[in-house]
Amino acid sequence: MSGQQSEDAIPVLSRPDLPGNHTAAIESLLTHYSKTFDNSKPEFVARAPGRVNLIGEHIDYCGYSVLPMAIDRHILIAVGYPSNARSNQNERSSSTLRIFHIDSSDRPAATVTVEADGVAVDKENLAWHQYVLCGFRGVQDYLLKGGGFPQLDINLMVTGDIPSSSGLSSSSALVVCSALVAMRAYTGSLSLLDRRGMASLCATAERYIGTEGGGMDQAISLCARPGQAMWINFKSGLETRPVNLPPGYSWVVAHCGQVLNKAATDQFNQRDALGVTQPGAAADLAAQRLRAEPPYSLAEVAAELSVESSALSAICLTSEAAKRLAGFQLRQRALHVFNEAQRVLDFRDACGRAGSGDNDENLAARLGELMNASHQSCSELYNCSCPELDRLCQICRDVGGALGSRLTGAGWGGCCVSLVPDSRVEKFLSSVRDAFAGPTGLVGGRPFLAFASSPSTGAYLLQLN
Repeated sequence: MSGQQSEDAIPVLSRPDLPGNHTAAIESLLTHYSKTFDNSKPEFVARAPGRVNLIGEHIDYCGYSVLPMAIDRHILIAVGYPSNARSNQNERSSSTLRIFHIDSSDRPAATVTVEADGVAVDKENLAWHQYVLCGFRGVQDYLLKGGGFPQLDINLMVTGDIPSSSGLSSSSALVVCSALVAMRAYTGSLSLLDRRGMASLCATAERYIGTEGGGMDQAISLCARPGQAMWINFKSGLETRPVNLPPGYSWVVAHCGQVLNKAATDQFNQRDALGVTQPGAAADLAAQRLRAEPPYSLAEVAAELSVESSALSAICLTSEAAKRLAGFQLRQRALHVFNEAQRVLDFRDACGRAGSGDNDENLAARLGELMNASHQSCSELYNCSCPELDRLCQICRDVGGALGSRLTGAGWGGCCVSLVPDSRVEKFLSSVRDAFAGPTGLVGGRPFLAFASSPSTGAYLLQLN
């Protein structure tokens, strides 16, 4: 690592510090950059990982803790300046941000050019580059509080291998990565914010695109440690605690073939609207009679809480999707939130006993039970699964032999994560593929996607010059 950096500092690496399994992807990106920009070289590369949430779904924005890990898939952005632009930065009267994209099939770059001063995020245009703009906008807003930011003429080349709209946090990784780029480009360093501060900035920044989420995705992307999951608590600021996972077991991600763009659909923001079940309000409601059916109206919820409907709407129904809600499934949602929050603590505590003399097989079985209960709750109480995800999780358990399998991410499609003994991973991958995808190996016209991942390192910047 370049120089002496604190544990909380966002890592700035030099080439000798680079994790070996990241080298090939970064070298490929540098080659593309050089070919695109007349043999010029970028000054630095930012990297941010995706994540898989082991347990704790749809409770971070209710203020409860979660337990994700970073995966060995990531977003990379190579950054450089047009010819002569760097020496003339102080004389520029406008700023230009050129964003190029190389996708995982190595196709030619898609190009977007935008005015970099006062970046505006277009919620009606949900193209990939809007998430890059979210990161820049977040940093600009932060720097404006301290006096502003300089003019900037810059080239960005983006690539990554996180499947989009799959519950693996590709969008948040892109926001985190671009925020690191913007902070380094505008200030010359990453020293103004530590990992947690940048995570909070990025959580706010991603809401520019219209997704009213919590802070889990950004926090794990920035705060992850290699080889460990992370318990993340939101009750008093942002607290992170590394969690050791039981040895001898792998975490296998599999895609059900359905995708969900959180910013383009109503489901996620409608669930987030149920912030009426946040700590405090939730406890008051839970102490009273919560009926299962029919749903509560906004007026009934307001009456339960002894507040005006207009005030409750202003506090809780912050998105357009939420405002369209006709009723609230309070009992089902509250049961999921409270029980899922307890499952996270039970999962964390069980992991804490790994390697301490307890039987790791029994501990792993307990983790699997908690994962299975989490998926059942997501499906039946929070209604954020889908038939394809339910079927895939069942196959992972019954055919693949997973100890536990559950959806990960927002749901309504995307991926599940399964706990599998190391000795069974290869058999698991082949048997689940055959059972779920059939003889063609295709799901939704694409090859069935499944891979094992160990906990990866968090976001960093690679200084090239």
